[in-house]
Amino acid sequence: MEKYYRFAGVELSVSAPDEIMYEEDRHLAPFRTDCVTKPHRFTFQRVAELSAPEGKLLASEGALAVYEGVRYVNAIGGEWKSATLRAGHCGYDHAVEVKESVYPTGITAKTVLNAIMAEHLVLEQGGVVFHCSYIAHQGRAILFTAPSGTGKSTQAELWRKHRGAEIINGDRAAIRVTEDGVMACGIPFAGSSEYCRNETLSLAAIVYLAQAPQTTIRPLRGYESFRCIWEGCSVNTWDKADISRAADLVQRIVEEIPVYYLPCTPDESAVQALENMLESR
Repeated sequence: MEKYYRFAGVELSVSAPDEIMYEEDRHLAPFRTDCVTKPHRFTFQRVAELSAPEGKLLASEGALAVYEGVRYVNAIGGEWKSATLRAGHCGYDHAVEVKESVYPTGITAKTVLNAIMAEHLVLEQGGVVFHCSYIAHQGRAILFTAPSGTGKSTQAELWRKHRGAEIINGDRAAIRVTEDGVMACGIPFAGSSEYCRNETLSLAAIVYLAQAPQTTIRPLRGYESFRCIWEGCSVNTWDKADISRAADLVQRIVEEIPVYYLPCTPDESAVQALENMLESR
Protein backbone atom coordinates (compact mmCIF):
# COMPACT_ATOMS: atom_id res chain seq x y z
CA MET A 1 0.00 0.00 0.00
CA GLU A 2 1.26 3.49 -0.87
CA LYS A 3 0.26 6.93 0.39
CA TYR A 4 1.37 10.35 -0.85
CA TYR A 5 1.96 13.62 1.02
CA ARG A 6 3.08 17.16 0.21
CA PHE A 7 4.24 19.99 2.52
CA ALA A 8 6.63 22.95 2.21
CA GLY A 9 7.61 21.83 -1.29
CA VAL A 10 8.47 18.31 -0.06
CA GLU A 11 6.79 15.33 -1.73
CA LEU A 12 6.64 11.96 0.03
CA SER A 13 5.62 8.46 -0.92
CA VAL A 14 5.15 6.11 2.04
CA SER A 15 4.64 2.39 1.45
CA ALA A 16 4.41 -0.66 3.67
CA PRO A 17 2.82 -4.10 3.57
CA ASP A 18 -0.93 -3.87 4.11
CA GLU A 19 -0.77 -5.77 7.38
CA ILE A 20 1.37 -3.09 9.06
CA MET A 21 0.15 0.06 7.25
CA TYR A 22 -0.70 2.90 9.63
CA GLU A 23 -3.90 4.87 10.12
CA GLU A 24 -3.46 8.57 9.42
CA ASP A 25 -3.75 10.93 12.38
CA ARG A 26 -4.42 14.67 12.70
CA HIS A 27 -0.80 15.44 11.79
CA LEU A 28 -0.55 13.53 8.51
CA ALA A 29 -4.10 13.55 7.15
CA PRO A 30 -4.22 17.27 6.13
CA PHE A 31 -1.14 16.77 3.94
CA ARG A 32 -2.37 13.75 1.98
CA THR A 33 -2.43 14.19 -1.80
CA ASP A 34 -3.51 11.98 -4.68
CA CYS A 35 -0.38 12.35 -6.76
CA VAL A 36 3.25 13.44 -6.63
CA THR A 37 5.83 14.12 -9.32
CA LYS A 38 9.22 13.36 -7.74
CA PRO A 39 8.72 12.09 -4.21
CA HIS A 40 11.10 10.87 -1.57
CA ARG A 41 10.07 7.21 -1.25
CA PHE A 42 9.99 5.73 2.24
CA THR A 43 9.50 1.96 2.26
CA PHE A 44 8.80 0.29 5.62
CA GLN A 45 9.39 -3.29 6.65
CA ARG A 46 9.38 -5.14 9.97
CA VAL A 47 12.49 -7.04 10.98
CA ALA A 48 13.53 -9.14 13.96
CA GLU A 49 16.68 -7.04 14.42
CA LEU A 50 17.77 -3.78 12.83
CA SER A 51 20.65 -3.89 10.35
CA ALA A 52 24.00 -2.68 11.65
CA PRO A 53 25.47 0.62 10.42
CA GLU A 54 28.22 0.47 7.81
CA GLY A 55 29.59 4.01 8.01
CA LYS A 56 31.04 6.01 10.88
CA LEU A 57 29.05 7.60 13.70
CA LEU A 58 28.34 11.27 12.94
CA ALA A 59 26.25 12.29 15.94
CA SER A 60 24.46 11.01 18.99
CA GLU A 61 21.79 13.38 20.29
CA GLY A 62 19.36 12.14 22.92
CA ALA A 63 17.61 9.09 21.49
CA LEU A 64 18.94 9.67 17.95
CA ALA A 65 22.09 8.05 16.56
CA VAL A 66 23.24 9.22 13.13
CA TYR A 67 25.69 7.33 10.92
CA GLU A 68 26.68 8.00 7.31
CA GLY A 69 23.45 7.59 5.37
CA VAL A 70 21.56 6.03 8.29
CA ARG A 71 19.56 7.25 11.29
CA TYR A 72 18.54 5.18 14.30
CA VAL A 73 15.54 6.40 16.31
CA ASN A 74 14.86 5.64 20.00
CA ALA A 75 18.48 4.66 20.49
CA ILE A 76 18.97 4.67 24.25
CA GLY A 77 22.16 6.52 25.07
CA GLY A 78 22.92 6.75 21.35
CA GLU A 79 23.46 2.99 21.12
CA TRP A 80 22.10 1.80 17.75
CA LYS A 81 21.39 -1.74 18.97
CA SER A 82 18.73 -0.38 21.34
CA ALA A 83 16.93 1.60 18.60
CA THR A 84 13.45 0.71 17.39
CA LEU A 85 13.71 2.23 13.90
CA ARG A 86 16.45 2.39 11.26
CA ALA A 87 16.12 4.74 8.28
CA GLY A 88 18.64 4.31 5.48
CA HIS A 89 18.81 7.21 3.05
CA CYS A 90 20.11 7.05 -0.53
CA GLY A 91 19.02 9.95 -2.69
CA TYR A 92 15.24 9.80 -3.07
CA ASP A 93 15.01 6.22 -1.77
CA HIS A 94 14.69 5.58 1.94
CA ALA A 95 14.54 2.07 3.39
CA VAL A 96 13.03 1.98 6.86
CA GLU A 97 13.27 -0.98 9.23
CA VAL A 98 11.15 -1.27 12.39
CA LYS A 99 11.50 -3.90 15.08
CA GLU A 100 8.79 -6.54 15.09
CA SER A 101 8.86 -6.72 18.88
CA VAL A 102 8.03 -3.00 19.14
CA TYR A 103 5.53 -2.83 16.27
CA PRO A 104 3.76 -6.24 16.41
CA THR A 105 0.53 -5.03 14.82
CA GLY A 106 1.75 -2.22 12.58
CA ILE A 107 3.49 1.11 12.37
CA THR A 108 1.94 4.40 13.45
CA ALA A 109 1.76 7.83 11.86
CA LYS A 110 4.28 9.01 14.47
CA THR A 111 6.64 6.27 13.29
CA VAL A 112 6.45 7.67 9.77
CA LEU A 113 7.19 11.20 10.98
CA ASN A 114 10.18 9.93 12.97
CA ALA A 115 11.64 8.41 9.80
CA ILE A 116 11.40 11.24 7.29
CA MET A 117 14.21 13.60 8.46
CA ALA A 118 11.99 16.61 7.75
CA GLU A 119 14.63 19.23 8.61
CA HIS A 120 16.84 18.07 5.75
CA LEU A 121 14.04 17.58 3.23
CA VAL A 122 12.59 21.05 3.88
CA LEU A 123 16.07 22.58 3.48
CA GLU A 124 16.32 20.94 0.06
CA GLN A 125 13.22 22.94 -0.90
CA GLY A 126 14.59 26.28 0.31
CA GLY A 127 13.04 26.26 3.76
CA VAL A 128 13.75 25.79 7.45
CA VAL A 129 11.66 24.06 10.09
CA PHE A 130 10.89 26.68 12.73
CA HIS A 131 9.57 26.33 16.29
CA CYS A 132 6.70 28.79 16.56
CA SER A 133 2.98 29.33 16.77
CA TYR A 134 1.69 30.09 13.27
CA ILE A 135 -1.44 32.19 12.80
CA ALA A 136 -3.24 33.50 9.73
CA HIS A 137 -4.55 37.07 9.89
CA GLN A 138 -5.99 39.02 6.96
CA GLY A 139 -4.60 36.48 4.51
CA ARG A 140 -1.01 36.59 5.76
CA ALA A 141 1.06 34.67 8.31
CA ILE A 142 2.44 35.82 11.64
CA LEU A 143 4.87 33.56 13.52
CA PHE A 144 5.41 33.81 17.29
CA THR A 145 8.67 32.32 18.57
CA ALA A 146 10.37 32.17 21.96
CA PRO A 147 11.96 29.71 24.37
CA SER A 148 9.62 26.95 25.51
CA GLY A 149 7.08 28.09 28.10
CA THR A 150 7.28 31.80 27.24
CA GLY A 151 3.81 32.07 25.72
CA LYS A 152 3.78 31.30 21.98
CA SER A 153 0.48 29.43 22.23
CA THR A 154 -0.97 32.13 24.48
CA GLN A 155 -0.26 34.83 21.90
CA ALA A 156 -1.82 32.76 19.14
CA GLU A 157 -4.95 32.26 21.26
CA LEU A 158 -5.10 35.99 22.07
CA TRP A 159 -5.08 36.79 18.34
CA ARG A 160 -7.77 34.19 17.73
CA LYS A 161 -9.93 35.59 20.54
CA HIS A 162 -9.49 39.32 19.96
CA ARG A 163 -8.85 39.57 16.20
CA GLY A 164 -10.43 36.44 14.74
CA ALA A 165 -7.11 35.02 13.56
CA GLU A 166 -6.87 31.35 12.59
CA ILE A 167 -4.28 29.16 14.28
CA ILE A 168 -2.55 27.03 11.64
CA ASN A 169 -0.02 25.27 13.86
CA GLY A 170 0.64 25.70 17.55
CA ASP A 171 4.19 24.36 17.58
CA ARG A 172 6.05 24.53 14.25
CA ALA A 173 6.02 25.81 10.69
CA ALA A 174 8.37 25.85 7.74
CA ILE A 175 9.64 29.21 6.51
CA ARG A 176 10.36 28.87 2.82
CA VAL A 177 12.08 31.33 0.49
CA THR A 178 10.43 31.11 -2.95
CA GLU A 179 10.15 33.08 -6.17
CA ASP A 180 6.89 34.49 -4.77
CA GLY A 181 8.56 35.73 -1.59
CA VAL A 182 9.00 34.34 1.91
CA MET A 183 6.20 31.94 2.81
CA ALA A 184 5.04 30.26 6.01
CA CYS A 185 4.02 26.65 5.42
CA GLY A 186 2.06 24.26 7.56
CA ILE A 187 3.90 21.01 8.26
CA PRO A 188 2.78 17.69 9.79
CA PHE A 189 4.54 18.32 13.11
CA ALA A 190 2.65 20.02 15.94
CA GLY A 191 3.90 18.55 19.20
CA SER A 192 1.04 18.52 21.70
CA SER A 193 -0.83 21.33 19.94
CA GLU A 194 -4.33 20.59 18.69
CA TYR A 195 -3.69 22.73 15.61
CA CYS A 196 -2.06 21.24 12.51
CA ARG A 197 -3.34 22.59 9.20
CA ASN A 198 -2.04 22.49 5.65
CA GLU A 199 -1.85 26.19 4.85
CA THR A 200 0.80 28.22 3.01
CA LEU A 201 0.70 32.01 3.29
CA SER A 202 2.91 35.00 2.62
CA LEU A 203 4.82 35.83 5.80
CA ALA A 204 4.03 39.24 7.32
CA ALA A 205 6.19 39.16 10.45
CA ILE A 206 8.15 37.07 12.94
CA VAL A 207 7.68 38.02 16.59
CA TYR A 208 10.11 37.05 19.37
CA LEU A 209 8.26 36.99 22.68
CA ALA A 210 9.28 37.56 26.28
CA GLN A 211 7.32 37.83 29.49
CA ALA A 212 7.29 41.31 31.05
CA PRO A 213 5.29 43.38 33.58
CA GLN A 214 4.14 45.68 30.79
CA THR A 215 3.92 45.43 27.02
CA THR A 216 6.42 47.10 24.71
CA ILE A 217 7.56 46.34 21.19
CA ARG A 218 10.49 47.22 18.96
CA PRO A 219 11.89 46.04 15.62
CA LEU A 220 15.00 43.87 15.57
CA ARG A 221 17.71 44.26 12.96
CA GLY A 222 21.02 42.77 11.98
CA TYR A 223 22.51 40.19 14.29
CA GLU A 224 19.65 40.51 16.81
CA SER A 225 17.05 39.47 14.27
CA PHE A 226 19.25 36.68 12.87
CA ARG A 227 19.90 35.25 16.35
CA CYS A 228 16.22 35.25 17.32
CA ILE A 229 15.26 33.31 14.21
CA TRP A 230 18.26 30.97 14.26
CA GLU A 231 17.40 30.05 17.84
CA GLY A 232 14.09 28.60 16.67
CA CYS A 233 15.38 26.66 13.64
CA SER A 234 15.63 22.87 13.59
CA VAL A 235 18.88 22.02 11.82
CA ASN A 236 20.92 18.82 11.67
CA THR A 237 23.94 20.09 13.57
CA TRP A 238 26.12 17.18 12.39
CA ASP A 239 25.67 18.19 8.75
CA LYS A 240 27.90 21.15 7.82
CA ALA A 241 26.16 21.59 4.46
CA ASP A 242 22.75 21.79 6.17
CA ILE A 243 24.04 24.33 8.69
CA SER A 244 25.47 26.53 5.93
CA ARG A 245 22.31 26.30 3.84
CA ALA A 246 20.09 27.10 6.82
CA ALA A 247 22.23 30.09 7.81
CA ASP A 248 21.99 31.50 4.27
CA LEU A 249 18.20 31.08 4.33
CA VAL A 250 17.85 32.79 7.70
CA GLN A 251 19.93 35.71 6.43
CA ARG A 252 17.61 36.08 3.44
CA ILE A 253 14.57 35.87 5.69
CA VAL A 254 15.72 38.68 8.00
CA GLU A 255 16.53 40.85 4.99
CA GLU A 256 12.96 40.53 3.68
CA ILE A 257 10.71 40.00 6.70
CA PRO A 258 10.28 42.30 9.73
CA VAL A 259 11.26 40.77 13.05
CA TYR A 260 9.91 42.27 16.29
CA TYR A 261 10.79 41.86 19.95
CA LEU A 262 7.61 41.81 22.04
CA PRO A 263 8.09 41.66 25.82
CA CYS A 264 4.50 41.63 27.02
CA THR A 265 1.74 40.74 29.40
CA PRO A 266 -0.60 37.88 28.35
CA ASP A 267 -3.55 40.05 27.37
CA GLU A 268 -4.95 42.14 24.54
CA SER A 269 -2.30 44.84 25.02
CA ALA A 270 0.20 42.52 23.29
CA VAL A 271 -2.15 42.09 20.34
CA GLN A 272 -2.72 45.84 20.09
CA ALA A 273 0.99 46.65 20.23
CA LEU A 274 1.87 44.28 17.41
CA GLU A 275 -1.14 45.34 15.36
CA ASN A 276 -0.13 48.99 15.66
CA MET A 277 3.41 48.16 14.60
CA LEU A 278 2.24 46.19 11.56
CA GLU A 279 -0.15 48.95 10.50
CA SER A 280 2.58 51.58 10.74
CA ARG A 281 4.80 49.84 8.18
